[in-house]
Amino acid sequence: MKTNKFNLYFITLTLLATSVMSCSTGRRKVTLRTSRPADISVPPQVKSLLVVDRTKFNKNLLNVAESVLTGEFPEEDKAATQALIQAFRAKLTASTRFTSKVAPIREEGNSMTTAFPKPLSWSKIQALCATYKTDAVVAIEIFDTDFIITHGTQKTKKKVKEGGVTKQVEVNEFYARGVNKIKVGIKFYIPANQSMIDQKLYKKTGTWKAAAATKSAAVRALISKTNASRRTAEKIGRYYAYRISPMPMRITRHFRGKAKRAPELEQGSRYADVAKWAEAIKVWKSGLGRARNKESGYLAYNIAVGYEVLGDLRNAKEWAQTSYIRYGNKYGKEYYDLLQRRIRNETRAKQQLNKE
Repeated sequence: MKTNKFNLYFITLTLLATSVMSCSTGRRKVTLRTSRPADISVPPQVKSLLVVDRTKFNKNLLNVAESVLTGEFPEEDKAATQALIQAFRAKLTASTRFTSKVAPIREEGNSMTTAFPKPLSWSKIQALCATYKTDAVVAIEIFDTDFIITHGTQKTKKKVKEGGVTKQVEVNEFYARGVNKIKVGIKFYIPANQSMIDQKLYKKTGTWKAAAATKSAAVRALISKTNASRRTAEKIGRYYAYRISPMPMRITRHFRGKAKRAPELEQGSRYADVAKWAEAIKVWKSGLGRARNKESGYLAYNIAVGYEVLGDLRNAKEWAQTSYIRYGNKYGKEYYDLLQRRIRNETRAKQQLNKE
């Protein structure tokens, strides 16, 4: 649910950025760095992680025999699992929250279903953490993929020469479409208090398409199951890094660049264009006494953006309020709400990073 809230926040921010000023010639933008909190909070004493691949199949289990009958080969997904782990660890380096190691030995446990296998024993978890000197274990416990290929024909336009004249004609071509479905289950074990703080199941689908003059050529041009699984697995690895660790991110703010009845908007924006935000704020403030309410709303909004760029979120909120309450700029209220969310998110991210 928390992931959905973050996505909603990010979508809202993007929509606001594209709709604050509808006049394309009057819009400016600036990008800022902020922090996105993790979806779950990990106890502060946990600073190092051991990643365990627990997807090795027990050859004595019935599900392996079933996999052979259905054309699924357990070892086929091993490379994709490793790609997931590498992507997870690479994304973790964007934050200072955790260090990580990988256990070189694969553990048994995958059941090839969406049901998690029996949890690792705490004696096993404690032994792993002692061996590799880590505080917790992140275990990949389910990894299953399907790759379905369909064929067909479609219309496309092709350039041809007729009588020395080049024109476009509509022709048939063959296509091959591959749909990769992947299920990944991950658990987070902390041996110090014998708690499993997270159990997350991902179900993701990736679609690829290739076209050619013949059916066989289209199939040859289509991505392989191995590469499709690897790419989707890498995405899940990055998703899980965001789930457990606060991360830096960039946000975009838009502001008004000009208005006919408020020349200070354009004058101040030229300062903003060269990163002289204090000077830009001064110019924008100077126009408030002369501009009409509508243009004053733009000026106050710009001032709020200027203060946010300078890191003064308190003043940014006050000027966003002024833009809305005093001058009736409806986007000032939306911007105020975004600033409130940013402050809450940064506060939570700092707490997760164990910073004051």
